[in-house]
Amino acid sequence: MRKRCKSWALAVLLPCVVFGQSDFRSETSVELQKTFHERWQAGVELEVRTRDDLSAIDRLSAGLQGGVKVLPWLKLSCGYVFLGDHNKRISHYEAGDRDVLKGMAQPGERKNLREYWGVRHRLYASATGKCHLGRWHMSLRERWQYTYRPEQIVDSRYNYVYKKGDNAPHFYHGDAKNVLRSRLSVEYDIRHCHLTPLASVETWHAWSLEQVRYTVGAAWKINKHHVLEACYRYQHESHVEDDTPHRHIIGFSWQVKI
Repeated sequence: MRKRCKSWALAVLLPCVVFGQSDFRSETSVELQKTFHERWQAGVELEVRTRDDLSAIDRLSAGLQGGVKVLPWLKLSCGYVFLGDHNKRISHYEAGDRDVLKGMAQPGERKNLREYWGVRHRLYASATGKCHLGRWHMSLRERWQYTYRPEQIVDSRYNYVYKKGDNAPHFYHGDAKNVLRSRLSVEYDIRHCHLTPLASVETWHAWSLEQVRYTVGAAWKINKHHVLEACYRYQHESHVEDDTPHRHIIGFSWQVKI
């Protein structure tokens, strides 16, 4: 039986090694959960995200969430997340730019880079339905999320042609965004094994399809209070500002039930 568990672990975690060898990101989280009266649940989650081959912090976040199981197969939840983002915004040269007319750059090449820390506030509400087919467990989660970014002034800017920064301030207006996230997940319960392989696909909609995320991984139930999860994620974004629409992500999470 141990041999079967090891085979499943290798099968679901192999993409983490194959795709994670160059230009990848990571997402690491710790979640504390508490259940009240079997139906009500509250939790706290802390997360760190990195980018550029783990060389730069991409996001720090802290969230609070609560939920209730209204039916054996249906759970409702809501929460708040505070996001600290290390933004990386890149602009590109156009045909009429001065440096292009001088022959110093070509249209489409990188022009300016702004890197700065900013904050966002996020609220969300979710409904999750589950069903079981033998040892297969499937779930569908629909989540509405609202994210607000306060206005901010950014002072510095780096130019790729002149290879230096300047003191040209830029004002970013406050912005609010509504997104519908739909996630379909599947798990397989291996008999007499603490390892559970899992996979999911999630989409982001804001009047149009903005993002799709595919996940494959495994959860290891250490005991009734601790669960560790490792996964590989492939993410495609329709609108990005750093020339990287396709992202390879390694994810780790630790769930503690108290």
